[in-house]
Amino acid sequence: MVSVVTIVGMGVLSMSVLTPMLPLYLTSINVAPDVLGLMFAVAMVGTVIGETSSGWLADRIGVKVPLAVASFASALAVFCFLLTQSVPMIFVFFFFWGLVRSAIYGPSRGYIGANTSLTKRATSMAVLTVVITGARSLGALPSGFMVDGWGYNSVFFTSSAIAVFGGLVVVIGLRRIRSVEPVVAENAPLADEGSLPAEQTVRLRSLLPQFIVAILQFLGLGTLMTFGPLLATEVVGVRATEVGILFTIAGLASMVMGVPMGILADRVGKKTFMVLGLLVSAVAMAGIAFVQSFSWFLVFAIINGLGLVIFTPAALGLLSESVPVSQQSTAMGIYGGMCENAGIIAGSALGGFVWSGLGPQSTFLMCSIAAGLGLVICLVLVRSRPLKAGFASTADRISHELG
Repeated sequence: MVSVVTIVGMGVLSMSVLTPMLPLYLTSINVAPDVLGLMFAVAMVGTVIGETSSGWLADRIGVKVPLAVASFASALAVFCFLLTQSVPMIFVFFFFWGLVRSAIYGPSRGYIGANTSLTKRATSMAVLTVVITGARSLGALPSGFMVDGWGYNSVFFTSSAIAVFGGLVVVIGLRRIRSVEPVVAENAPLADEGSLPAEQTVRLRSLLPQFIVAILQFLGLGTLMTFGPLLATEVVGVRATEVGILFTIAGLASMVMGVPMGILADRVGKKTFMVLGLLVSAVAMAGIAFVQSFSWFLVFAIINGLGLVIFTPAALGLLSESVPVSQQSTAMGIYGGMCENAGIIAGSALGGFVWSGLGPQSTFLMCSIAAGLGLVICLVLVRSRPLKAGFASTADRISHELG
């Protein structure tokens, strides 16, 4: 499990070195904001396909192949950006990059969900979220300095090298894992602790409200990833170095709070923390819409990151409790690929048109409204895990929870 988490960290670090600087690089080669948004949206379309299929694949042949593809092919995709400044080719490379880089998420979340007890599921997901957040922060910090000191090419080479290192961890760290992992057999006691039986299937329609909420929540992340750097440089008036510092500090703050939020979600209630995370994100995005200084941008970026780490472990824990052990990676792939990424796609694409048509303020107010709508849907339609799952009666469930 340590190797899996390390591989995820390397993959996210590779992305985070490049992602904050990509909007600035593309703007420097005269890519318009609306086209920029579509490029990131195309990358996320590839991510939808890659993450969903990799989760399904991991449930059938194990995590090694998807994680190896995510690492080595991502390095190649990033290097391809240096080969041309042609807009059509950049669209192709964005799609390929999104397709292969996403293979780390579904398999890793599913692996952890299948190998973690019910009472610590949100906490375990929070650990993975902290690793992802920390890797994003560490990558964002040097990227601005590298661009200001050595130019844009330096971040592309660094991102590729980190991805290759992650691939080496796959080869070395996961060499003892067999091609087909008997996760269900090895972890059968986990089903007795509250997971759905391994042979039971889950109806996706029952999870639809939670899927919609995820889309609305991650719409803000897609907008901030794509247009946050432009807001910082064109509206607030800072350099690329400050952009990297901004994302780093916000990420570190989220990293510190991630595990405590997961522990609280396990104890207080996962749905409650999903609602709280949506509320915090809505407030943060409304604040970002009106920032005029770097300090206030930083404050609201930290608050938005806090909203994500409150929401995400709780949402993943609730989802993990709602599906059989044998379908964990598939469910996580669908959730991440078709829900989280759909929100990011919508944020990137809609953000570009709103930015060009109505301006930066309206772009981030759109995200605040989306999070507020998600909050309402979560309160009304999202259900906690049924008490009967894995227990003969409600009394058995209560007895288990009381130890």
